[in-house]
Amino acid sequence: MKKNYSNFFRKLIAALFYLFVFALPWQTKFIWFPADSNFKEISLYASQLILILVLVLFFIYKIKNKEFVERIPEIWYFLAGLELFVFFSFFFAPDKALAFYRYALFLIVLGLFYLLREGTGFKNYEESLINKTKVIYSFLFSIFLQALLGVYQFLSQSTFACKYLGLATHDPQNLGVAVIETSTGRWLRAYGGLDHPNILGGVLAIALILAAYFLAKKKMLNSRREIWESIFLFVFYFSALFALLFTFSRAAWLSFAIGLIILLITLIKEKDRWILGRYLALVFFSIVLGFIALFPYQELLQTRIMVNSRLEEKSISERQEYLLQAETVLKTNWLFGVGVGNYTVALKDQEVIKRPAWDYQPVHNSLILLWAETGCFSLIFFLGFLICLIKKDRREIFSWAIFGVVIILMLFDHWLISLPFGVVFLFLVLGLI
Repeated sequence: MKKNYSNFFRKLIAALFYLFVFALPWQTKFIWFPADSNFKEISLYASQLILILVLVLFFIYKIKNKEFVERIPEIWYFLAGLELFVFFSFFFAPDKALAFYRYALFLIVLGLFYLLREGTGFKNYEESLINKTKVIYSFLFSIFLQALLGVYQFLSQSTFACKYLGLATHDPQNLGVAVIETSTGRWLRAYGGLDHPNILGGVLAIALILAAYFLAKKKMLNSRREIWESIFLFVFYFSALFALLFTFSRAAWLSFAIGLIILLITLIKEKDRWILGRYLALVFFSIVLGFIALFPYQELLQTRIMVNSRLEEKSISERQEYLLQAETVLKTNWLFGVGVGNYTVALKDQEVIKRPAWDYQPVHNSLILLWAETGCFSLIFFLGFLICLIKKDRREIFSWAIFGVVIILMLFDHWLISLPFGVVFLFLVLGLI
């Protein structure tokens, strides 16, 4: 009876966790405290509720089965140091409610990382609590729907709202909407169900690397299930590839390209000619189909790459301005930061003449943003955590490629630190490698 109860508990935790992974990209949320920008908003996401429930059940299961290990891995010392200075930054935050919300979210993602570390390994000859392959497929299936939505948005140049799925309308004629401006007009970039095309692009880049690896490693199809998995992966990969192209996110394109190169090097070192051959074929067809997809939109591609339009020049100048703003913030707050989640609040507070709320943006570099918000010691512990993570023995074959994608995204954008979705997604991905 006790064993049956334990098995039910394990299955419940696993099922809820797969549901959380599927729900994560969808921005369904209850707004507790509205704000004039997403960076200052305090909301409770549906995916967060599921994750909290999973973590509660998981820790109850661990306590009842007394599965806590005595030896603490080195990686947790770095995370403990990071947590300490994130907490300490709370006392320097001008908006204490926002800082408390973001600190609580950080504790939740630490729980998520712990669950992935402890729940995906084998213990006492038992099957792992969480199946990493099922986690990845749950993620890919959810992103597949996001990719289809993104392709539809770009090709139709229209969006629709749905509060239950967290979808908002984006009119390319409105200011503030991410578009490409050419002689033919303003072209809407693919958003999917996320807050910005750069976010969709980054998520798709990681999903595509995972799908590419899974496609390449499949050798023999011995069951109907494996056949359907292969069909899904093929359909997903090329749908997501088109969606990635239609985001016109330069950082996402760059990170995906680097991820493919790193994965190629990794597979060469594995010395499996069959997998390497399939992978090279996949990359070849990706280039060909990418060329075909973007050929009708040569002007948009040229504008985005050559940075020869008003909006593109404005985008580059704004990124440079954000770096200068970060330098100003760090001059007086380099040690302990301005408070977790409080970067844009601090920017506004330090100016005498206030600008519109949308004009206050985080610096487009996640590492600098982490430093500015929580101090130099947080940054040091976070970098130590990343180094320790990638050095671990039980790394997946795709780990270096995913790690490369994450680093590029962090160097060229802020959403992995500045937005609740980004923080949760970051630690989900890091937990998988």
